[in-house]
Amino acid sequence: MTRFRKQPILQILSLNLLLSLFQASPALAIQSHGPPEGLYVHLFGHTLYGLAMLGFAFRIRISRLARDKAWRLMAIGAVLLACWNGWAIIAHVVAKNISADHFLLNQQGIRTALVMDTPVSWFYYLLKMDHLICVPALVFMYLALRKMNSRASSTTTGNTL
Repeated sequence: MTRFRKQPILQILSLNLLLSLFQASPALAIQSHGPPEGLYVHLFGHTLYGLAMLGFAFRIRISRLARDKAWRLMAIGAVLLACWNGWAIIAHVVAKNISADHFLLNQQGIRTALVMDTPVSWFYYLLKMDHLICVPALVFMYLALRKMNSRASSTTTGNTL
């Protein structure tokens, strides 16, 4: 009897969830930093994150963990994330040297396109492709964690989640 009562509630909740997804408003997830303190704090965060990743990779390299392939993959991912942070710092500095008139705005006033007429704008465009470093870094870390997990699950028997 209780099984039949729960089913309409799940259907109503599922329908409400679907309807709310179709009525979603723009997220406007881009946050601009207040001049100049916000940018300084953001760059400081990139610096600390990059140094932490370099320290992490260095600690792996000088320890006996470097003998394990999974930890070597983790160290490669950490070095790539440190490089990504350096890349992002340079991109933020270059972005400050591009004037607002180099961007085309849409109807809502959001920057949608870059007018590429100077070497600085081309360099900025190249620097905005930071995913070319960040995604491989995360793939290396994923492969390392997957290898560690498969090794841990093969050594433990009888433990199931």
